[in-house]
Amino acid sequence: MRRPDAVVLPEDVLGEEGPAVDATKVLAVIEIVSPSNPSSDYGEKLTEYPAMGIAHYMIVDPRTGTIEVHSDPCKGRYQQKDPYIFGDPVPVGPWTVRTHAFRRYGKAGNDPS
Repeated sequence: MRRPDAVVLPEDVLGEEGPAVDATKVLAVIEIVSPSNPSSDYGEKLTEYPAMGIAHYMIVDPRTGTIEVHSDPCKGRYQQKDPYIFGDPVPVGPWTVRTHAFRRYGKAGNDPS
């Protein structure tokens, strides 16, 4: 069982009872890379989420200012990987995530001018 930083799922799933959501109903997950344990997001979760049948996995990395969107799960791995940088509009399935306000670790409040 995983606890992603953000989950996209159909609204009707929110009314279901129980402590967990059926992974087959999850449309997308988003993870923010931890500075202390990046291998979990880029390693373990990158194999576990497609094995669960989760269609879209977005990795946001404030250490580097980069984003990866993984999609098309097949045989326990994602077939597609699309890279982006903070500031790009990021397509994740039928949605677009605006990332212009995303900040890197240690960069919050810095004036770029």
